[in-house]
Parts: sequence; C-alpha cells; structure tokens
Amino acid sequence: MSGGLLIKFILLFSSFAYIGVFLLLILSGCGFPLPEEITLIMAGFLTSQAISHIVPMFFFCLIGAFISDMIPYFAGYFYGPRILALKYMKVLVNQRRMRKISLFFKIYGYKKVFMLRPFLLGIRPFIMLFAGISGIKLKTFLPYQLSGMCAGVLFWLLIGRLFASKIAVLTVFFYRSKNILVGIVFIAAAVYLLSRFVFKLKIRAIIFVKALSVILTALFLALMGYEVYVYRSSIKKLFKKAALSGYELKKSTGLEERTEK
Repeated sequence: MSGGLLIKFILLFSSFAYIGVFLLLILSGCGFPLPEEITLIMAGFLTSQAISHIVPMFFFCLIGAFISDMIPYFAGYFYGPRILALKYMKVLVNQRRMRKISLFFKIYGYKKVFMLRPFLLGIRPFIMLFAGISGIKLKTFLPYQLSGMCAGVLFWLLIGRLFASKIAVLTVFFYRSKNILVGIVFIAAAVYLLSRFVFKLKIRAIIFVKALSVILTALFLALMGYEVYVYRSSIKKLFKKAALSGYELKKSTGLEERTEK
C-alpha cells in the first residue's frame, strides 16, 4: 500500500469511529442491549489514542445521545401505556422496573432525574420512555434533558480519556480472547436453542437479554482492541514508509509535520 493510500485508509478508519459511536448510541435508544455508558467511555478512549478528535467526537456523541433519548420519549408520549403491552417491550421493561422508575420520579422529581442522567446506568432509555408515557411536555422535558445529556456525555468521555491506559489493557485482553468470545457466543446460542426447543424449558427472556448484553459488551471491547491495533499498525507503516522515502514525521500538537532529510 502506497503512502497516499495509507493516509486515506487512516482517515477513513478514523471517520468510522465517529459514525460507529453515533449509530451505537441511537441503537441503545431502541433497546439494543449495549449500555450507552460503555459506548461513550470507548469513544473517550478512542480520542485518547489519536484515532479521533475530542471536539468532533463530543458533537457526534451529543447528536447520537439526543436522538437516542428522543426515540423512547416520543414512543411513550404518542403510544402511552399501550406500548408496554407490546411483546418486545415486555422483554425489555417489566412492571417491577417501571414501578421502580415511577418511585424514582416521585422521590426526586423529573428535573433532578434528568439532571442525574450521567448516573442512570442501564436504565436511561426507560427513564425517557416513562417521561413520555407520563405526558411530560417537550418544552418542559427538553431543557433538563439537554442539560443532563451534555453533562453525561462529557462525563463519560472524560472517564474514557482518564482511564485510557487501563482500558487499553482491557481491549488488548478482549482482542486476544476474541476466539474464546466467539466460542462462548456459539455455546450460549446452542444452550438457549436446546433448552427452548428440545428440552422445552422456559427461560425468562430478561435473562437472555442480560446475557446478550454482557456478550455484546465483550465483543464491542474486542472490536475496539482490533481497531486500535490496526490503526497503530497503519501509523507505524506510514512512519516506516516516510523514513524509507527520506522524510521524517514529527508529532506536533496532535498533527504531523513532515520535514525532508
């Protein structure tokens, strides 16, 4: 691969980080079993590895998180309590969880709940769904939601940057264990299918969703480890090609300067 193509590859690879984080955040609002917090932490980690820049990543995360919040809110606002009767929703949201969220609103009030967004681990989509079902008007909901969202996105991005060295070790571990993870996925799928259709055992859907969430989180970390590995390898190749061509690449304020020897 020539130096020019290698640079284009690196830039394209970097752009996928923004798009990937953006899409994962939207999917989490649709009930995809990958916690938003994991995605944001890894987004912060990618900015610490020079794969992406913090400012554009912050805005991509903001837009993705905003759409992710609006999907359950509008679903609850327009369909009301009927949405909880849907089979898909029964898997994700049980009555116990909704009573817990309702009590949460009564104790703290919706303003504090939305402002505490960074700490609503794993239940953020259901909080937004309940806000919609409760009929909270958009003009009342939006200011507090935006404030909490901005604080939450910034908080988790900074966590990803602050603990980048530990996350790097974790992603390398998951990347090296990718074959084991794939094997676990197939074994888990086989156990579920045998239990469900051969032995006719009833497995609670919520247990399956939680197991799927853990597996997807591990695979996501393995993918991040692979992305960092490929990106760093490409950078090393670029430096090597530049050295062979008589150029020296130096890092300066996050950018690269090229000087001819």
